[in-house]
Amino acid sequence: MRYILIINSRNNTTNLKMLEDAIQRVSKDHPDLRSRMELRYTEYPGHAANVALEADEKYEGSVAVVSCGGDGTIHEIANTLAFRRTPLITVPFGTGNDFIKTVNPSWKKWKIDDYLLNLDNVVCKPIDLIKVDSFDLMGNFIPGWSAYINNIASIGLDTIVQADAKAMVAAKDTRFTRKTAYARSAVTDLFGNRANKFTYELELESGETITGDTDTYTLISICNGRYYGSGFMPAPDARLDDGLADVCVVDCVSTVRATDLIMKYRFGKHVGKEGIHMYKATSGVITSCDPSLQLFGNYDGEDFFGNRIRFEVASKALNVGFFEA
Repeated sequence: MRYILIINSRNNTTNLKMLEDAIQRVSKDHPDLRSRMELRYTEYPGHAANVALEADEKYEGSVAVVSCGGDGTIHEIANTLAFRRTPLITVPFGTGNDFIKTVNPSWKKWKIDDYLLNLDNVVCKPIDLIKVDSFDLMGNFIPGWSAYINNIASIGLDTIVQADAKAMVAAKDTRFTRKTAYARSAVTDLFGNRANKFTYELELESGETITGDTDTYTLISICNGRYYGSGFMPAPDARLDDGLADVCVVDCVSTVRATDLIMKYRFGKHVGKEGIHMYKATSGVITSCDPSLQLFGNYDGEDFFGNRIRFEVASKALNVGFFEA
């Protein structure tokens, strides 16, 4: 099989050099594999999506697209390849690499060379996507803030933390900052405003409809994968192919309680604790309680807004390559 490597050229120079060195080693020791690899560096916003679409239409599923970028690059390509034949293979090449933590739990033991040399051993399987649609106060659909997500969408405190973490990295882009920005922002934001006014209604796997019993929460996360925010685990039991979204709702709790919960949330130990609600849902709606205030959300690392947010699981919507552990 041929491989189209879509390389995020906005990545830091250290990562780009690591990848280029690995490709040179493949060229020297495995020329046949290298001859089947086409390198495409992104040149502008949205370029990764255009390359993925071009590959799918040109090769009609006989190639695999390899995302060499972070969660944002994966998200962009996944939206393009949704419901198409071309599989998506992911190589950890970003800040958090959260989606890859679910796809390849052994990812820390792998070097870039390992991923490249095992491309021919990848097993492709269909996974679910979650369609997130945003609407304004008048009920109008907002296409620019609507998308398929392959990993996690969230509204509330964690979105604020994500925004602050991105600002921290933008101000000082070092390896240490990238690794610690989310955790440091989470600790800081715990002492800010944790009250987010919204209601939610979920359709559960049983067909039952459930609604929240208040209008103020700390956060709600809609999870296809298990990790976000550089390793936080809101949905430790999430599966990519079960036709369900794992939804985590956190009540608006005191600073003391929030401080206790944050570490449990970090390592997926929050399930069953007071103030935590976990659901398996097929669809749902989250609505702002303030007509003048749009909800501020984040999906797969990208910001979005809306007065009302609707989500629905799209079963087996994307072919993804899994590396053998």
